[in-house]
Amino acid sequence: ETLDKTQIGEVLGKEPDAAFVKVDGADPENGGKGFFLRVLHHYGERMDFTGLMFDDGIRLFLSGFRLPGEAQKIDRIMEKFAECFTRQNPDVFPSADTAFILGFSVIMLNTDLHNPSIKPERRMTIESFIRNNKGIADGSDLPEEYISGIFNRIKENPFSLKEDDEAREKQKAESTKDMFDSLFVFEGPTLFGTNAEEKKREKFRKEREEMMSASEQLFKKRPPKGSRRSVHEPSTRL
Repeated sequence: ETLDKTQIGEVLGKEPDAAFVKVDGADPENGGKGFFLRVLHHYGERMDFTGLMFDDGIRLFLSGFRLPGEAQKIDRIMEKFAECFTRQNPDVFPSADTAFILGFSVIMLNTDLHNPSIKPERRMTIESFIRNNKGIADGSDLPEEYISGIFNRIKENPFSLKEDDEAREKQKAESTKDMFDSLFVFEGPTLFGTNAEEKKREKFRKEREEMMSASEQLFKKRPPKGSRRSVHEPSTRL
């Protein structure tokens, strides 16, 4: 409880070859290259996901840190979660890749439903969430009731994600600024043709597009059916 959860998330998501000590040839377990990946490995291996619903497993996994906002870091962290969850619940998914893609999709759903930068009318629907996850079970579909159950639980009880928290803080700060600005004559766009709200939406639009692009790449890089990692085969990156 004394460690900063945001910083823990940044550590767990570091690059695979990142080192804690700058000593050539140092063992990863002692701070050499791959040290932070080993930390992620040990963190995941200490978790017991047996019998948990998938989203509850994610919630447990995220309980010790705050997930970073960068898609590549989310990718690395969620791959470890998917490996551990699938190995401990071998009858839920046909492969760890299915859990990985669904897990990444759930993180995107959480942001889409609960980030205040997204207008209500543009939020993901249950139909689009089901559609986005078609064919992820080695070419087959997961049961719609399974996917819809995840959607409804995330809608009612969101995860705490760094970028969502930051967006809420910015919204509060900008609301205060807007109240102050309203005391003056000048309203709407500034002399430079834009305002703070438009800048905020544009920034978040770019971040969301990065997440969407990363999600699309997950589908493109999936290996052919029959060559995926099995339930018991760990990630080669660990």
